[in-house]
Amino acid sequence: MPSALRDGFRVALNRPRVFALAGGALLAECALRLALAVAHPVLAVVCPPVVAVPVLGALAPAVRTAVADADATPNWRVADRLRERGPRLLALAVGCHAVALALGAAAFLVLDTPVRYAVYAAGGSVSKTVVHVAPLVGVAAGAFVAWGALAPAIGRAAAGAPLRASVRAPLCALADRRRSAAALGLQAACALVALCVAAAVLLLADARYPTRDAALVALLTLVLVVTATLVVLVALAYPMHVALAVGSERVGAVPVRRVALAALVVFGLVVGAGAIRVTETRPGVGNADATLPANATDAYAVARERTVAGSYRVVTTETRADERVVATAAVERDDRRVSVALRYDDRTQSGYADSGVAYRLAGFDPALFALGERRVDGGVAVALPGYWQLTDGDAVTGPAGYGLPEAGTGAWTTVREANGTRTLELRGGPAVFDALQRGGASSVNASTARVRLRVDEARGVVLGGRARLNATLGDGEHRLVRNATYAVETGEEVSVDRPDALGSRSLGAWTWDVFAY
Repeated sequence: MPSALRDGFRVALNRPRVFALAGGALLAECALRLALAVAHPVLAVVCPPVVAVPVLGALAPAVRTAVADADATPNWRVADRLRERGPRLLALAVGCHAVALALGAAAFLVLDTPVRYAVYAAGGSVSKTVVHVAPLVGVAAGAFVAWGALAPAIGRAAAGAPLRASVRAPLCALADRRRSAAALGLQAACALVALCVAAAVLLLADARYPTRDAALVALLTLVLVVTATLVVLVALAYPMHVALAVGSERVGAVPVRRVALAALVVFGLVVGAGAIRVTETRPGVGNADATLPANATDAYAVARERTVAGSYRVVTTETRADERVVATAAVERDDRRVSVALRYDDRTQSGYADSGVAYRLAGFDPALFALGERRVDGGVAVALPGYWQLTDGDAVTGPAGYGLPEAGTGAWTTVREANGTRTLELRGGPAVFDALQRGGASSVNASTARVRLRVDEARGVVLGGRARLNATLGDGEHRLVRNATYAVETGEEVSVDRPDALGSRSLGAWTWDVFAY
């Protein structure tokens, strides 16, 4: 086995025509996928390698000649072989890629689920970027590695074998464990190096860019560097795959028992991982010390953080001169559901999101990762894990301007303690304005500015309270009056129902249910 790898690597280094042809085919394949990614990232992954496989397959006989004899002059009739065997190679590219995608998805689910489970067991969380990107990268990497096991099919077809024999070739090759392990190891090494290069580029990048153009340039740089790395690595590995394929056709019988056992084990693992993800099964984290700090400012910050860490419902009622507004935000952590609503005297605006759909969310950007959308009851339901879109970063405690007052805008004081409840108060125009409105005014002149909230000493969560603000902003031309009351529920009794109007889940929503965890 090491000799086959050495012979293949020798051809990669000493036959520049092989490297040039293989690299050109791979570069064209990457260009096609980048063009598809502009339309939708998923297309770049699910598209079969319709450029690389036919060209590399047509080149394989010449490479085999160079591997067998370093001094031989290969027959470089690549174009003729492409015309003769191209349709068969193209059909195998489509079929084998479908198998590779299935294996890549299975590998992602089986490997990613225990990692996420461990993160949640440690009290951690994942960002919406990870939720969106990880499945795409994971399935793509898994499919790329799986092609190492499927390569014998292309080799047999390139040698002129009939389609049936070519389809059987990957199963027959499994009888040679060392050869299969070497082929998979080559693909895994290429994928790992490319991922490490991508990680290095991301580490060198800025967390935020001053303009959209700067961010786009950084993204293009990342894509080009990773693409160039992958093209060079696979062009070098290609002759080694051809060398490994020499002799694989001599393995006749399909190892039925081994294949059946492997399929049964993989199927069981995938079903188990999928069930864990769809049912949102996660480990419980032990309750931390609920004791609130003696300092009132720290006490409110801790109580607010603990309130939004679990399931909660915040109902904010505001009385205006001409109407009454009721804003509700509810988050059910167990089933990962979020609902927000803004009710006026004559109308209601509401939205909903879970691990597979985002529905009727004003100002919601479905981004590139949506797997379809449909009109439902006058609103738009987008197949996207909207739960993470809404809860990423600062927790959703209400529609804009109606959430729980922010912590850290000023000094709080304790004004009352009785029956296990502390009443905390925030005063001062700028501090109250920033807590309620999240800043944005150059100056605040307030005649009334006060927030009073009650916190539960035993559980360390916010119970409710009131906020009053009567102020002029800036040069005094704009007056702001806020008169809000907060009621907060926390714990297992908080539940969020999926809107009946959504009906059954779409295929895109089910897909995100499985892959978003």
